Amino acid sequence: MKILKTLVASFIFLLLTTVHIQAQQVNPKAILQTLQNFYIKFPGGDELVRKAEGYLVFPQIYKAGLVIGGAYGEGALVENGAIKDYYRLYSTSIGLQAGAQKGSMLVLFFTKEALNKFINKEEWKVGIDGHIAVMNWSEGKDLSSVDIRKDTIAIPFSNIGIMANISLEGTVFQKLQ
Repeated sequence: MKILKTLVASFIFLLLTTVHIQAQQVNPKAILQTLQNFYIKFPGGDELVRKAEGYLVFPQIYKAGLVIGGAYGEGALVENGAIKDYYRLYSTSIGLQAGAQKGSMLVLFFTKEALNKFINKEEWKVGIDGHIAVMNWSEGKDLSSVDIRKDTIAIPFSNIGIMANISLEGTVFQKLQ
C-alpha cells in the first residue's frame, strides 16, 4: 500500500509539474473570455462582480488526486476594471479524494480590507491569511439577488471531469514575478 501511495503521489507531482511547465502567463484575452463565460453561465454575475472591490480570475485550474492530490492554475487580479498583477494558485491535499478535473474560478473580495490583505502578501494561504467561502452554485443560478455576507468568496465553474473534492483548504495564492 505504501508503494502504491508513493506511485500515485509521484504521478500527481509529474502531472502538475507538466501543467506548470506548459502554462504560459495568462493573457488579458483569456481573463475577458473567462469573465464572459461566467456571465453567460450565471445571470446577474456581472452585478455580483461589480460589487467586489477586486477579484481574481483563473481561466484554467487543473486538479488531480487519488488519496494524495494537487491543483495548479494561473490567473490575474483585476481591480477597477484593469489587471493589476498575475497570480498562481496551487495546493496539495491528502484524504478521501479521487479523480481529475479542469475548471475556472473567480475569487471575489467584497471589502477593501480583504483585498488589501491579499495584495500586501507575497504568498496568501487560505485558512491562515484569509478565509474563503466556496460557493458551489449550479450553472444558471441568478446571482443578482444573492446576499453575500462574507468578505471573500470563490466560485468554481465550467468544471470538466470528475473530482470528489471541492475544498480550497490548503490552497496558496502566489504573485507571479
